[in-house]
Amino acid sequence: MLTNAVFTTSGPVVGTETNGVRAFKGVPFAIAPRFVRATPLLAWPEPRQCTDYGAYAPQPGHLDHADENTCLSLNIFAPAGADRPLPVLFFVHGGAFITGGGADYDGSFLAAHGPAVIVTINYRLGPLGFLQLHRHGLDEANNLAISDALAALNWVRANIANFGGDPDAITLSGQSAGASMVIALATLPATKGKFIRALALSAPGRNIMSADHADEVARRVLDELGLAHDVGSITSVPLPSLFAAVERVGRMIADETEQGTVFGPVLDGAVIPREPRDVFAAGSLRDIPLWLGSCRDEMAMFLKSTPPAAMIRTTERQVRDAFGDAGWCRLLSYYRATARLDEDPYEALLSDAFWHRPMADLARLHAAAGGAVWLSRFDHRPALEPFLSQGPTHGADNACLWAHLPDFVDRPILKRKGGPMTPADIDVAARFQAGVLRFVTTGAPDVAEAWPRFEPARESLAIFAQPFHIVPLNDGARSRVWAELLAPSRPVTASS
Repeated sequence: MLTNAVFTTSGPVVGTETNGVRAFKGVPFAIAPRFVRATPLLAWPEPRQCTDYGAYAPQPGHLDHADENTCLSLNIFAPAGADRPLPVLFFVHGGAFITGGGADYDGSFLAAHGPAVIVTINYRLGPLGFLQLHRHGLDEANNLAISDALAALNWVRANIANFGGDPDAITLSGQSAGASMVIALATLPATKGKFIRALALSAPGRNIMSADHADEVARRVLDELGLAHDVGSITSVPLPSLFAAVERVGRMIADETEQGTVFGPVLDGAVIPREPRDVFAAGSLRDIPLWLGSCRDEMAMFLKSTPPAAMIRTTERQVRDAFGDAGWCRLLSYYRATARLDEDPYEALLSDAFWHRPMADLARLHAAAGGAVWLSRFDHRPALEPFLSQGPTHGADNACLWAHLPDFVDRPILKRKGGPMTPADIDVAARFQAGVLRFVTTGAPDVAEAWPRFEPARESLAIFAQPFHIVPLNDGARSRVWAELLAPSRPVTASS
């Protein structure tokens, strides 16, 4: 049934109520012409029906009917009749900075079981959100996706109380590219005081791009479009042509640049003034509890893509550059000698280099600065493709986080079907969801006895599997060989 109108700074909105949870979908929070920073919409006077997800942000597979000016919307899931302001989970989706959207994340189950208010957002993707053109004549075109997420956060701060949420109890959260966005957002001067906790799942090893690399990408895209001397015309290039040029540039730079990737948050000195890891190390966020998580076989999905993702070659190259060919071969030999029967040692080495070790490094920085931090790894294989055939690869934890027990949910943008969960899926997912909701509510994912904080003297790693258990992070031959290779000095590697 339809809800009563809820008043916001943008105008009144009407949603739906099902099983005690109110859902407001496709709520516009800003408007954004191409390569211009998002601005508030003109307020609407009459109640607006927000019962369906808004337009997807333009992305591969969704370009023909995309409306880039109206894709900035968010979705709110809130328990009906709450007797107190509820904590808020503000979620930034992943998708390699080029795909995805809030429509893939139905937060009604989490909202009901928190209880909590769940918010999922859209932001501009691919060239529309990440192409850095401010040094090429378009003054506002820098870190537009970050600015979009900040605009959404500001809207939530201003309005969430009317939906039953506590604006002073917002947890920033994200997965994959969204986790990189969250790590960057958390460190911005503009977000100070606007959130109290942060959760980052499977943040890529490099959370930030250099301005020089972003400029090189922009230059190549402009060259592909024949607009090196007419940059302003990029605002009217048809979306299919713009995205096709970006795809061609991505193939070209995969092996030609240090980072090998096209998009991500950029250290531009303006929207993002400081390297996020430096902000954590300086202790500026020591009062913000932090949960960092990854999946055991992160790289399996990317190794099995066709062709294998560029990050595979880039990560191996970075490790070889750091330790030499002899160091690389030594690492790989240790991984082969200690591999599980079902483990690909090459994949495990790359997963450690690109995903697990960078997350642990960030945890160390936050803990050393006096911050509370928890580190986890998701080892459970969900009975859902692609995990059923690839193991607990990238996104396995996310599939369980958003499941509506006893079922996985459909992901319409990714075109992945849900399905029934096994008893093991339900057990692990329930533990994971409970941990997230407890973190959102209290600032700790579990009681200290069950899951100790990650501390310099005790680097605890929580393993989500059957059973849930805690292990020392640096245990075993693999950790020792990494430590020996890093011992003489600490060079720049895929994890730094």
